[in-house]
Amino acid sequence: MTPGARRRAGSLAVAAVLATALSLGVGATTSPAAAAECEIGKTQYFDGQSQNLVRLGIPQTWQLAQGKGVVVAVVDSGVNDDNAHFPDGVLLPGTSFVAGDTDGTGRTDALGHGTAVAGIIAARALPRSFGSGMIGAAPAAQILPVRVFTRDQDVQPGETPLTGDNIARGIRWAVENGADVINVSLSAPSTNTSLAEIKSALALAEKRDVVVVASSGDSDGTERVEQRFPAAGRNVIGVAATNAQGFVDDYSVHGEAVDVAAPGANVLVTFHGNGDCQTGPDVALTSWAAPFVAALAAQLRERFPKDSAEQIAYRILSTAERPVAGQRDDDQGWGVIRPYEALTATFDTRRAGPAAPDQEKTEAVALEPTGARPMQATTDPLDPARREVLWWLIGGGGLAALALVSRPLVARARRD
Repeated sequence: MTPGARRRAGSLAVAAVLATALSLGVGATTSPAAAAECEIGKTQYFDGQSQNLVRLGIPQTWQLAQGKGVVVAVVDSGVNDDNAHFPDGVLLPGTSFVAGDTDGTGRTDALGHGTAVAGIIAARALPRSFGSGMIGAAPAAQILPVRVFTRDQDVQPGETPLTGDNIARGIRWAVENGADVINVSLSAPSTNTSLAEIKSALALAEKRDVVVVASSGDSDGTERVEQRFPAAGRNVIGVAATNAQGFVDDYSVHGEAVDVAAPGANVLVTFHGNGDCQTGPDVALTSWAAPFVAALAAQLRERFPKDSAEQIAYRILSTAERPVAGQRDDDQGWGVIRPYEALTATFDTRRAGPAAPDQEKTEAVALEPTGARPMQATTDPLDPARREVLWWLIGGGGLAALALVSRPLVARARRD
């Protein structure tokens, strides 16, 4: 959560399993493959351009910046370096806080969550012969994988669960090892015993001028205003998820920790070591929304290398699309990100919107292109209707769906 709003905290119980095989529905706005099963060990690619990239206008931003020279840490379940979208040089040697990890560089991922997040940020395009339309939003950035868990539920002996302590350790390690931007698609409630450690790690990131982006969290629709960390932390960009219709619905945690929104449904992702996969249209997940914002931060760090982390955040928030220029709301924060506008807008502290950092204007590395699109506000209301609770769909011999189950409130960390 960036400055300008009070911090509220609470606890939330939401959990789901990403099993050994995934089945992800292909929506109507994607390439014409009505449905597909993505199984570990079965390489599959999805043709056609990502509609989320098109909707955000990201391809038009690549003439301005692609994240070149910028290191984005992914604090997550690791990143699988066997995936063809991560050729040599994309995944830097990271680290692992997973017990018994023989690799130790963060470049393994049994769950697949971190691999998907990293791909949204910086997947490289493959030759046309592969038939893949997958490409990251910042396709020249480098990924620093920080593996902090193997599983967040049904943890087996020898596995490392997701804990607030490891989230904090991961953030701190990333700051101390060259990260320019940190993505955390994980969260812990304010009652987590390691909250002080998380806040301390975030304070270090602020001191070292590192941009931190975090998912606001996912809700079952009944406890959608409970704030989670790191998203609710100081100088963190908290990200809500827009659904297939482009609105933030009740499955995304709302509240003062939400700063902006980005797509969380129908997202083309890198899948384990096996090509790519399409997430379904039914539920928008903040895990997939946060990396779009982290990628934009990487582009901005390339284009405005003298900007502070606070100025980078201001560019993202102040240019987001919202119904009323000077107002935020607890659903989408300051609005849905607009990458082209963030990369081209003049740094104007008088702009109606979030509080501006108390710093001088900075200039872009390159000249501003002509024909920048004017800022426009959407008049569409937010859609609160869908309260379905689907996570990744598990596919084995047949198709099965995991629904969110009611659980006692516990102070534990989770992936979003």
